[in-house]
Amino acid sequence: MTSRGLPLSTVDIVLLTLAVLGFGIYRLLRVPPHLRHIPKVPLLPLLFSYFSGEVEEQRVKRLVLPFAKRMQTDVVLVYCLGDWMVQVLESKLGKQLLENPNVWKQRQSQDMLLWRLIGNDNVFMSNGEMAKRHLRIVRNAIQQTMPVDMFADLARTTISLIGDGGRVRWDDYANRYTLDAFGRGVVGYDFQALTKPSGSFVRRYQEVMAAIANPAYVVLPVLERWLPRRQVQKMIDSFVEDLCKIMDEKRKNPGNDVLTYMFQEPDMTEVEYRDNCIVMFVAGHDTTAGAISSVVYFLARHPEIQDKVREEILAVLGDDDPRVEHFLRTPYLNAVLRESMRHNTPSNATLPRICDIPVEIGPYVIPPNTPMILNMCAAHHNQSIWTEPDTFDPQRFFDDARGEANNWVTFGIGPRKCLARNFSQYEQRVLVSMLLREYHWALPKDSAHRDHLKNGFQAFALSLPENLHIDFTRITAP
Repeated sequence: MTSRGLPLSTVDIVLLTLAVLGFGIYRLLRVPPHLRHIPKVPLLPLLFSYFSGEVEEQRVKRLVLPFAKRMQTDVVLVYCLGDWMVQVLESKLGKQLLENPNVWKQRQSQDMLLWRLIGNDNVFMSNGEMAKRHLRIVRNAIQQTMPVDMFADLARTTISLIGDGGRVRWDDYANRYTLDAFGRGVVGYDFQALTKPSGSFVRRYQEVMAAIANPAYVVLPVLERWLPRRQVQKMIDSFVEDLCKIMDEKRKNPGNDVLTYMFQEPDMTEVEYRDNCIVMFVAGHDTTAGAISSVVYFLARHPEIQDKVREEILAVLGDDDPRVEHFLRTPYLNAVLRESMRHNTPSNATLPRICDIPVEIGPYVIPPNTPMILNMCAAHHNQSIWTEPDTFDPQRFFDDARGEANNWVTFGIGPRKCLARNFSQYEQRVLVSMLLREYHWALPKDSAHRDHLKNGFQAFALSLPENLHIDFTRITAP
């Protein structure tokens, strides 16, 4: 009713609804008063970036780092994932944050469907005694298996698919190779992604991740409450249910894989086993796929570096199958992989941390319960740390005088550093070294990636090159 007792018209109702909605969005987007002392990356350009589908790596280089340089700061306030977060843009300050024993990983609301997928009761998200228990169990399980022979077998399958060479959509091959490596090495299940790329499990995973990553719901996770996506929720739950069936089968048929060794520990609940399996699937598969796509791209862009690392591989491996000890004698390959993961950091940011007391980061006091992250992409392209950060230069990891190598943070910092980092690095080393023995490769002249590597849109700060075609040429015997 109006003040005169007349009924509201349809126009009045629409205007009132829009006013309430607008006020609600304003409340969500405004900077809280207790954070206004921290330099704020301008909101409107950020929102335009999110809704236009700009990837995190480009947003950091175009908006965040230039703003930080103007403000002469390595600590900024950024609106992301529905909240104002403090982002640390430099590795030493990141160490100060991530090694603070009073700082905890923020428990995430399942309003955002990514958290519905991976859960909170796993080695990535847990805190306190649960975290210690999970770290011990998962670390022990991973240390008991380093399946270099399996990586080599999958590399041979990849090489057989490339055959005598030609144009290959490499990001697709990298995705399938890493999915099979995860399947066989972590859960003891052969997804056959390389040989059967249209398999239902592979396709469903890609569909789930694409559905979750709707920009509007990433920018405003509260939309999941206002306009819930029931169909996407069903997709997630069905995918998780099928992965749980693989876990049940693994209990009945143990093998030499991470999940088998985890099951030997009785100190996890069913929810914890499930959440750990899911989070290892998402993190271990996508990040390594992005890394493998990236290094092959950079070697295509820099044929002189490709020739140099091939020379090292031929001298060390010869015709032998790769073994762990080989890669103790491949410093240039190792530097190339590190530089590739610096240049196009597979996961651009850590999970948010909070603290229930004020925290000092650099010159700023961060109020309690404020989400804080280390932006690893920004830390890897910070001009105050890295010489010509946009240049691909493996030599920076040999030059102690430059002092840059100690600022490499691809796998995080401190006690919660990625437990699977060795698994990922050997996965990369084996495939790249075996490809180098068989092929030269180059970018097509008409490549969309000719000027710089272009990642596909990923709402969760992953760097995954998209539509990356590579021309492979078989090396003929002398």
